[in-house]
Amino acid sequence: MTTEPQTFLAGRHQSLTIGRALGGSSLLNGMMFDRGSPGDYDMWEELGNEGWGWKDLLPYFKKSETFTPPKPEHVKEFGITYDPSAHGTTGYVQSGYPNFIYPQNKNFQDALISLGVSQSKDQAGSALGVFWSPNTIDPKNMTRSYSRSAYYDKFTGRKNLHVMTSRHVTKLLTKTGGSKGVKVTGIEFVEPGKSKVYVVRANKEYIVSAGSIHTPQILQLSGIGQKSLLKSLGIPVVVNLPGVGQNFQDHPFGTTSLELNNVEHSIWDLDRNATWDALQKDLFYASREGAWTAGGPNSVAFLPLSTWTDRSEELIASYASQTAGQYLRNNSDPAVTAGHNAQRKIMLKYLATDKIAAMEFIWLSGSARRFQMPLAISAQHPFSRGHIEINTTDPLARPVLDLRTGSNPVDLDLFIEAFRYNRRIIQTPAIQALAPNELTPGLLLQSDEELRDYAKNIISTMFHPSGTSAMQPRKLGGVVNNKLQVYGITNLRIVDASIIPMTPATHIVSTVYAIAEKAADMIKAANFV
Repeated sequence: MTTEPQTFLAGRHQSLTIGRALGGSSLLNGMMFDRGSPGDYDMWEELGNEGWGWKDLLPYFKKSETFTPPKPEHVKEFGITYDPSAHGTTGYVQSGYPNFIYPQNKNFQDALISLGVSQSKDQAGSALGVFWSPNTIDPKNMTRSYSRSAYYDKFTGRKNLHVMTSRHVTKLLTKTGGSKGVKVTGIEFVEPGKSKVYVVRANKEYIVSAGSIHTPQILQLSGIGQKSLLKSLGIPVVVNLPGVGQNFQDHPFGTTSLELNNVEHSIWDLDRNATWDALQKDLFYASREGAWTAGGPNSVAFLPLSTWTDRSEELIASYASQTAGQYLRNNSDPAVTAGHNAQRKIMLKYLATDKIAAMEFIWLSGSARRFQMPLAISAQHPFSRGHIEINTTDPLARPVLDLRTGSNPVDLDLFIEAFRYNRRIIQTPAIQALAPNELTPGLLLQSDEELRDYAKNIISTMFHPSGTSAMQPRKLGGVVNNKLQVYGITNLRIVDASIIPMTPATHIVSTVYAIAEKAADMIKAANFV
């Protein structure tokens, strides 16, 4: 999907890839299986979501996972550490490490450690510092583990499980239930390209898991959302929830591109070196070894603000000096403004500590003599907020997406500082051993304004859309309560990344699995226990 022109990023559109398949975006994500730090989830609870702090979510992180430790020779060669007690052993999602690791990944680990960054024993318990991240990889065959292989393929024989693909939900059917509120009576759907409309009905409750983009679209088409938007399209207002589609967040992503002249092989050689690629292919099919087993990145660092800039107090003060809603879109609903202000105060409190990461630094293996992006950065708690809104009653039309990345100018200040920290990383002996040459931004760009302009012209999305049906109090623009029930409706829950109020500092797939496992227990407790 394509966003609106990003006003604060030189008017560029952003591409947002979404998995339209059984298994959703877990089918095509970067396969990193890490968690946020405890503080990331404690912030959710502090916002008013009782039962959603770290101690409450940890059992569900474990429940979703079966962890396989790295190979002993990789532990010895690369210094990979892990804590078995922080992981699950009986979950449906497989996590672990590939059978091949590019040697230059260790250079990044050594570089950060030489700068005084601590190495986390295991991100599953403390995702701060530099660490080796597991991937969603099945150790039996070194292939992707994702929501279809984990939660569907094993259970196709169940008589009470019915999956229909190539269908498109058009809206929720509702009726007013008097003093009890609104009740969903059915879900309407179509087979694209055909005219017949179908309805499926449930006796207990309905669950929408359409993702951060399409969940708010379905709600708005159903009359659940901001009253003014619905009225402008002639949609009868079922429940006035101004937070639907607001609070749109992602992890904005930028790169420092390097030419590395002392690297034997990299992931790019699978594309450009036919002989080496053929060898790796043979290794994979013969013994599930070699570079074909290496999927997503493994060598990353999640760093608190004061770790990588000496301007942390100044940057926090700049955020703190802003008035409520100052950099939200014009005419934001008062509840939405209040919610963002509540989030802002909590994030400021935590960013001033070492409890959460403000920036991710990612090493993407690197290559020799090729323009690419081995050293990437991603802001983890940006204050900018976007929105998703329908502009037609056609359910097959795509909604309007506007991330509004960089609308809060301090977010771009963070990138300026992170690009400077990248240069510190490059100057360490560990990276210098790879004979690096900075291609972009390039050493000619030195001033804040030059680096800001570079950021505006290269920042993109990290494909972690979230927050558009936020779990927070209704008076703060929330859409669901801490039971994931939609405000004002008696039998509707949302279970997907859209309920995340503040995106955690992590790649969010393991968080979404934990949300779903926790939701499953809630649903069973309410209906079957």
